[in-house]
Amino acid sequence: METQIREAFGITLHVEPYPVPTVLPLYMISGRRFSKASFLGNHFLLISISEMDRFGVVALKKQLAKYMDATNLNTAYVFPSLTKIQRNALVSNGIPFLYLPDQIFLPFLAVTMNNQFRQQVKICTNRFTPSAQCLFLFLLYNTCQKPLLKKDAAATLKLTRTSITRASELLKSLHLITEEAKGTELRMQPVSSGHEYYEMARLYLISPVARTVTVKAPTLTSKIYAGETALSMRTMLNSPVIPEIAIDKRQYKLLILNEVDEKWEPEEDLLHVELWKYDPTLFSKDGIADPVSVAASLQDCPDERVQDELEKYMEGCL
Repeated sequence: METQIREAFGITLHVEPYPVPTVLPLYMISGRRFSKASFLGNHFLLISISEMDRFGVVALKKQLAKYMDATNLNTAYVFPSLTKIQRNALVSNGIPFLYLPDQIFLPFLAVTMNNQFRQQVKICTNRFTPSAQCLFLFLLYNTCQKPLLKKDAAATLKLTRTSITRASELLKSLHLITEEAKGTELRMQPVSSGHEYYEMARLYLISPVARTVTVKAPTLTSKIYAGETALSMRTMLNSPVIPEIAIDKRQYKLLILNEVDEKWEPEEDLLHVELWKYDPTLFSKDGIADPVSVAASLQDCPDERVQDELEKYMEGCL
């Protein structure tokens, strides 16, 4: 890093490891590397963001203040990849960052960046597949924490033996489960439980939503509320004008629903239907989608009120 900065910007920056502050929550330190940088007598903290970290500008801005409070140091993020849109969002929110060798924004040192972007091909395999996320959620919400046979998981989650095998292999590769043989069967055991287990997997979560459609409010025998509607039912967040529900995308074709353009219809007659990559009824409770899936579906929501309520909700629901 020192060499890249010197060659790209002509400044000499000394960088050394920095101990992880123990007062910070797990999600703010997991998968991130801490360094202390020095430049012309100024010291500041560098937080290196992992390739697996699905970051949002609202969350990063809030976390930035917590890093500075915990260390009494100005703080900047170091990104392994960055798009122009992401760069603009960081700058507009005053969030210091480095993306080497092309981009640097350290307003507390009066250092800015050039505007060169290289086309990137980003390949990331460290994300859950829908079936792996299903299996993780099943293990997370299974409070008895007993070893689980793959055939039992497959039956409960309505997955094929091939799908459950691939899902368990992915969880094992991410160090989220261990396996042991029992006769000809393999038993799976989660490595942790509760909120700690959720934080261990947070970087790998995918949004369950394949796409969202707007329909005229249908008469359904049961509804699984999702998205902001689900969050509003568990927190102080105001309910959205148009309610949101979730259904398995495989079931959507079996339903007779009238898709419409919400700009041309009265809002009180409409419903947003999220088509999920897995069955939301598997983990729902009291007609509300499970908290981890809701959090994953809202992780890129730009509304700061939503992110505030979501963070408080997730801290107390597992």
